[in-house]
Amino acid sequence: WYVDDNKISHIDPNVVTNIIERIEKKFGKMKVSRGRKEHDFLGMKIHFQDNGTVSIDMKEYVKGAIDEFPETISRSASTPATRHLFEVRDDVKRLDTEKAEVFHSTVAKLLYICKRCRLDIQNAIAFLTTRVSKPDEDDWKKLRRVLQYLKGTIDDKLILGCKNIDKMESFVDAAFAVHNDMKSHTGGGISWGIGILLSMCQKQKLNAKSSTEAEVIGVSDFISNMIWARMFLEKQGYTIDENLLYQDNQSAMKIEENGSKSCSK
Repeated sequence: WYVDDNKISHIDPNVVTNIIERIEKKFGKMKVSRGRKEHDFLGMKIHFQDNGTVSIDMKEYVKGAIDEFPETISRSASTPATRHLFEVRDDVKRLDTEKAEVFHSTVAKLLYICKRCRLDIQNAIAFLTTRVSKPDEDDWKKLRRVLQYLKGTIDDKLILGCKNIDKMESFVDAAFAVHNDMKSHTGGGISWGIGILLSMCQKQKLNAKSSTEAEVIGVSDFISNMIWARMFLEKQGYTIDENLLYQDNQSAMKIEENGSKSCSK
C-alpha cells in the first residue's frame, strides 16, 4: 500500500476479487489493472515472466534523474563510487543554496530508486543521504559519479525469483571503521535463490573495537529483517526449513553460535 496506489496478491484469485469489491463498496469505483503480466506501478515497470521470475525496471525514472541534473552526464563510470566514498574533508567548499537543493532532490530520487530496483547503488546513496544538510564539492562529485554509473548501466533490471520457498539465505558483512568517526558499515541481503529481495546498507550506530565486533553488530542490525521475513512467510502458510546466515568471519560466527564461551574477554 502506498497512499492511493495499492497492489494486492493472493494464491486464490477469489480472495483478491472479494477485497476489491469490499473496497469499492466503501470508496467507490477504482481503476484496477488485473491479470496482466506487465504493470506500471510508481515508476516501476513490473514484468511477471514465463519462467516464474519477476523483473523490476526503472529505466525511465533513472533517465529522468540523469536528465534533470544540471550538469550533462556525458560519460559512464564502472562503479557507483570510489574507495574515497566515506571520506569527508573539512577544507572543501560548501555548495551554494541552489546547488545544495539540487543535490538534496537528486539524492532523494536515487534513494527511491535504490530501495526498489537498483540495489547496486545503495552503498553510495547510504552515505550521500547523510550529507544532504551540508553538502560540499566532494559530495557533488560523488553524486555525479553515481549518475555516471547509472548512465552506463541504465538497462540493468532487478530479477527476483524463488528456487525453494522453504530455504531462506541471508548474507551479512561489515566494513570495519571505514567512516571518519571510525564507525563501521553493515551490508546485508536475503535471497530465495534468485536475486536479493530484502537488503540493508547502513552505517553502524556503535563504534566497534575490531572487525569481529563489527561483524557481530552487523548481524544484530540485520537480524530483524530475517525474523520479519520468516514470520511473514509463516503467516502465508509456508514454513522455513532452512534459515541460513552466511558470513566471512569465523570468530564472529563462533561468538554468535556459542556466546560468551567463544569470547576471550
